[in-house]
Amino acid sequence: MGRAVSRTRPPRWILLRGLTRECRHWGDFPERLADSLGTRVRCIDLPGNGIYHGQNCPPSITAMLAQVRKRADLNAPVQLLGLSMGGMVAAQWAAHYPREVAGLVLVNSSSALSPPWQRLRPAALPLLLLTLLTPRAQREALIYRLTCARRSDAHTTLPKWIRYANECPVAHANVVRQLAAASRYRMTAMPPGLVPLILCGRGDRLVDPRCSHALAQHWHTQVREHPWAGHDLPHDDPDWLLDELADYVNTQKKSAFRR
Repeated sequence: MGRAVSRTRPPRWILLRGLTRECRHWGDFPERLADSLGTRVRCIDLPGNGIYHGQNCPPSITAMLAQVRKRADLNAPVQLLGLSMGGMVAAQWAAHYPREVAGLVLVNSSSALSPPWQRLRPAALPLLLLTLLTPRAQREALIYRLTCARRSDAHTTLPKWIRYANECPVAHANVVRQLAAASRYRMTAMPPGLVPLILCGRGDRLVDPRCSHALAQHWHTQVREHPWAGHDLPHDDPDWLLDELADYVNTQKKSAFRR
C-alpha cells in the first residue's frame, strides 16, 4: 500500500518523462504548471536518463518505480503526470501505492492492452533504430522530427536538446533496457476512488492514439484527444495541456466536495 503520508498539505505534482528524455526536456512547463495551479512541481529523471545517465537502467517498470519513489521525498500525496514510458511508471505507482497518489494523468502512454504495431508505429521503427547509429546532433534532430508536430521553434529547441545529450548522454544499453521494460509492461487496475485522466495527440507519429483509448476503456475513464499535437504534447501545445490539468484538478475538488 505504500508509506503513510499526510493529507493536510495540498498535493504537489511530480512529472515523469519517457524513453531517453530528462527533466530539462519539459522546458518551462513545470514553472508554468506551478504558476497555473498555485502548487509545487517537481520533475524526477528516470534511471539511466538525465542526472542518472551514468546508472544502469533496471529491466522493468516496477524496478524503475522503486528508484523514483526513493527520490520523491514524499510528505503528502502527489499528483502524477507521466508522458509515454513515464506514464507507465506513474500508473504503476498509483496502482501499487494508492495512499501516495492523489491523481494520475497519462499523456501518449500505452500498455500491453494494445498490439505492438500500435504501441510503436511501424513507420517510426526505422527512425528509432537510426537514432542508435547516428551522432548525437543528428539523433536529437530525428527525435525532434518524430515526437514534435510543432516545429517552428527548432532553431531554439534543437540546440538545447543537443546540449542535454552531450552533457547527459544516455547509453545505448540503457535505451535497449528501457524499450524492453516498456514493451513488457502490463497495466493493472486502479485503486477505488482514483480516476485517471488520459490525454493523447492525434498527430503522434510514435504511439498510436488508440493506445490511450484502450487505457481509458480499461479504466472506465475519459480520454481527451488533442487535434494535431504529436508525441511530445507538452512541447507542442503546453497551453492546452495546462487547461486540461486545471480542469482535472477542479473536477477532483468538486468530487471531494460532494462526498
